[in-house]
Amino acid sequence: MAFDILPYFQALTVTDWIIIGVLLLVWLLRLLYDIFFYGRLAFRKIPPAGLSSEPITVFLVERNEEENLRNNLPEWLLMGYPHYEILVVDDFSEDNSPGVLGIYRTNYPRLKITSLKQETRFSAKMARNLALKAASHEIVVMIHATAVSPDDHWLPGISTAFSKGKHVVVGYSGIVPGEGFYHRMYRVESFFQQIQSMAYCLNGMPYVTNEENVAFFKGSYFDHGGLAGKIREEYLNLELVINEIVRKGKVAVMPDGKLSIRKKVSVGKDEWKDLYHRYFRLKGYLGAGTRTMINLSGLLTMLLPFAFAFLFIAYPNLSLVWGGILILKVLVNVLIIKRLLNRLNEPKIIVSSFIYALFAPYYKILVHWRFINSRRKRRWGT
Repeated sequence: MAFDILPYFQALTVTDWIIIGVLLLVWLLRLLYDIFFYGRLAFRKIPPAGLSSEPITVFLVERNEEENLRNNLPEWLLMGYPHYEILVVDDFSEDNSPGVLGIYRTNYPRLKITSLKQETRFSAKMARNLALKAASHEIVVMIHATAVSPDDHWLPGISTAFSKGKHVVVGYSGIVPGEGFYHRMYRVESFFQQIQSMAYCLNGMPYVTNEENVAFFKGSYFDHGGLAGKIREEYLNLELVINEIVRKGKVAVMPDGKLSIRKKVSVGKDEWKDLYHRYFRLKGYLGAGTRTMINLSGLLTMLLPFAFAFLFIAYPNLSLVWGGILILKVLVNVLIIKRLLNRLNEPKIIVSSFIYALFAPYYKILVHWRFINSRRKRRWGT
């Protein structure tokens, strides 16, 4: 038979079997990783929001966000959830943000305002600390001034998770689709960072990649010392403390578009690279086991194309076999990515996401190397 490949297998030497076994192990490990991490997230059932209505403080820190406050804040203040407040910390704005907030305060009793009265070097962290001190409720969740109001299921979903004994609730935070190459690349990179975070939460290695749409008990923040001792970290803020909290608490993840928030922002090359830089810094604060797993999965991703290239070149008579298992891997990835994009309501980036997943690991090495060099030069003043 033309497609009888048994003789080719019989002709393989012990060395051939060892080489093939090692290369196929790379494929198998990466396939199992995708299934048990991302596949588990993609097909995880999210319990429907119940009747629980735990009191929640939704807070934001803003500086010179007059236009965004005018456009977005009223809808946040009119959500149908019964027990919540919107807390805004003004970080020494130089525009009319305080005036806008003052007007809204007279019309919306849910709005609470506090502010920093002077310019300080570490104002971003001080403002967050002030917000958590001023929060009226024990459950807190941060948003950004550019965030548009969420689905009505958002706060009930958070409340339901806490009513079932969870200590941290991790939601998805995206940006509104827009034009431009870097805007699209930012969406894709942010998507992959956050689904990785959620997948690790489900598999006993919890961490978060950003501070927004992550609900937690404010008491836990102070129990862990807040941002004291972390004030000089320039790229990260509440993520530093939340990642200490999640290591010991029960975590719920919410991979659902109805439980997500979106920011209406214009993103360029600098914001895209800054997303990388934040991630590089974040990894340094994670536990050794989590870092090892992330690095190992990245290594497997990078080795996989070379493994298949070698198999096709060195053993062309078995190309049907290599093609079959490669197609299986591709189909699994497409199924998982497509389902997660649909669940998180991220439209029109399925092709971009798949291509990005192939090339991003190599590009990240270059960006990371440049990032380390730039920090070293700044440290030494060169």
